Amino acid sequence: MKNPIDMKSLFERIATNDPRAFQLFFDYTYSSAFRYVNYFVSNQELCKDIISDVYAYIWQHRENLPNIQKYENYLFICIKNRSLHYINDWNRHQQIKLDNILSAEIADNSTPEQRLLHSELEDVVELAINSLPKRCRLIFFMIKEERMKYKDVAEILSISERTVQTQVCIALKKIGIVIKEYLNSISR
Repeated sequence: MKNPIDMKSLFERIATNDPRAFQLFFDYTYSSAFRYVNYFVSNQELCKDIISDVYAYIWQHRENLPNIQKYENYLFICIKNRSLHYINDWNRHQQIKLDNILSAEIADNSTPEQRLLHSELEDVVELAINSLPKRCRLIFFMIKEERMKYKDVAEILSISERTVQTQVCIALKKIGIVIKEYLNSISR
């Protein structure tokens, strides 16, 4: 896991035309940004284009960075807005591919059967997540994958914290049902 950085001071350095600070910001945030864009747009090349546009926008408007109040959310808000712009322009449908949803690693001493079951379970979980409604899936990603706070997700998506909580509960319930059905099917 990455060490947290002080975004406020980093943004202040970027605002003074410090390319090294911008590179640090880019390196620190790129993988999260890419995963986040991927929830809006499934096309990998389009994801890269959106991210490039967002970072270019941030660099072009760097003089405004010290005025940002919510440093942690700024990149995600920019990504959301740019992604929605692309979606509206091209009216594309998204298709989510969630990597590493299961946190448990397969032990080296596991049997081939255990590895197969683990792989199948990962596929089942991914299918369950992909079958969630679009907004529910996005909220689930932000809370569970990006480990964002309910309050921050609510602010980024312009919804209430209660709506975020409800959507996470719905997602967990639906995923749980799918996993339970899968486990019941293999234990017969």
